[in-house]
Amino acid sequence: MLQALSTALKAILDAATIPALVRNADVSFDRPSDTFNPQNTTINLFLYDIRENTELRSNEPVVERLNGLVSLRQPSQRVACSYLVTVWIASGEVGEAAMLKQHQLLAEVLRVFAGLPTIPPALLSGTPLASQPYPITLVNLQSELMRNPAEFWSALGGKLRPSFTLTATISLDALTTPVSAKSVNSTTFTIEDTTSGAEVTWHQIGGTVRSAGNRTPVSQVAVSIEALGLRTLTDADGRFLFGELDAGTAEIKFAKVGYTTVTRSMQVPGATPTAFDVDLSPVP
Repeated sequence: MLQALSTALKAILDAATIPALVRNADVSFDRPSDTFNPQNTTINLFLYDIRENTELRSNEPVVERLNGLVSLRQPSQRVACSYLVTVWIASGEVGEAAMLKQHQLLAEVLRVFAGLPTIPPALLSGTPLASQPYPITLVNLQSELMRNPAEFWSALGGKLRPSFTLTATISLDALTTPVSAKSVNSTTFTIEDTTSGAEVTWHQIGGTVRSAGNRTPVSQVAVSIEALGLRTLTDADGRFLFGELDAGTAEIKFAKVGYTTVTRSMQVPGATPTAFDVDLSPVP
């Protein structure tokens, strides 16, 4: 995954639409120590820091529903990958002219990355990053990652030189197995009346509305139990939910423009995981 990220950053610098000064330079990922001495003009992207972006952390499990099953998995970890960006002029060029060319090239590289808030999806096609749940953001000039540049460069084994930090944030899935189970569409609750001490039982029911043609979920279906004055709409996954129902028979109506209206007599609580699932037929 990190290899794919570095390759995508290199592709940005090689794109035909960026300035020729940047496009014609080599791209390297070596550690910029004293022994690093490229023969050609080079843009160096050294991956030096990998850490979780705790501001983007989520502790809520990811819920996926498919064919009557509910799958729970850990949310993706948001990982910030920081590159030290430096430029190196061809070894044959020296003096003030070479230094000014270094400054010009570094500024052009900064302009290229500053114009991209995210990595273009086309550069991720066919790589492990193609299925990222979030865009891969790019942020420049994060000074807090390098509080003392002189000490940082000393630790690298090199001399202080002009540079900036480029941080790309990717999503990383843990190597854990999702937990899957049948979708629950009927839940029974028993509570005690604090005054009389009597137990009160009520039920919560839910189901999924799908198209009879292709079995895809149908959203924004009006689902109603008219005898009780209850009404709700299905969500993007075709799911609906009612709460605090007594046991017995409920007449549930399903209606949406473009589909045949259906009214079903359903037993509360439901006896099977699909007791409240309904297929709607599109109007010819």
